[in-house]
Amino acid sequence: MVRAVLTWLRALINALIFPLWTALCVSAALLIGLVLRDSSLFYRWQRGWARGLYRLCGIELEVQGAEHMSPSGAYVIIANHGSYMDIAALFASLPKLPQFMAKRELSRIPFLGAALRSGRHILVDRGNHASAKSSLDTAAESLKAGAAILVFPEGTRSTSASIGRFKTGAFRLAKLGEVQILPVGINGTRQVLPKHGRVIRPHRVAVRIGPPLSVAEVQATSLNELSERTRALLSELAGLPLATESGSASGVEPRQAAAPG
Repeated sequence: MVRAVLTWLRALINALIFPLWTALCVSAALLIGLVLRDSSLFYRWQRGWARGLYRLCGIELEVQGAEHMSPSGAYVIIANHGSYMDIAALFASLPKLPQFMAKRELSRIPFLGAALRSGRHILVDRGNHASAKSSLDTAAESLKAGAAILVFPEGTRSTSASIGRFKTGAFRLAKLGEVQILPVGINGTRQVLPKHGRVIRPHRVAVRIGPPLSVAEVQATSLNELSERTRALLSELAGLPLATESGSASGVEPRQAAAPG
């Protein structure tokens, strides 16, 4: 009984930590940035925001394969997506801070919109073909300038412990930008904050970075084959099965990141 009460108290505290910590970091970065005339300050603060959020919420982060990502390299980073906490996990663990492509509706959320804009992230209007193409061109130019662009090719957070079908836009972007594809598997964030969930629970999160697919391999492989190959790599890295057309899972048995004990 006492343990259950303490667990719910912790979850309640975490529910307050997320918006308050985010608002504090964004506000401080924007204000100091105005004084210093440095609009990119929050971009550099994002790693501190992410690591601070995980520590404050009691979430343990395990990272493997960081040696596969060069801080000076340009990549399209492909990751599975099961929770809003995936972004913080990647900001906290990747050797190079990525920009990510986000749906434009998120920019209307207080503080989050300011964070997306000051963090150099690329907003995509999915309902406007011309605008979406312009966003893709912007991302390709960033890649050619040496950026790392993060994409969740499932298109939305998964509601099950499996990896859904991939859209091909991320792979088209890698070809257009002439860069490597870096596969990253994430396990444990669904236990922290599932889709439609409002309670952040302490849990261990594992981020596993795989060897990148070379530029030559990306250019020589069709979009569909790249999609399926990368999806299989993420299944192995994340320890999660592939979802079938019917929505059920097949292949790898789910491997859950253990809760801290």
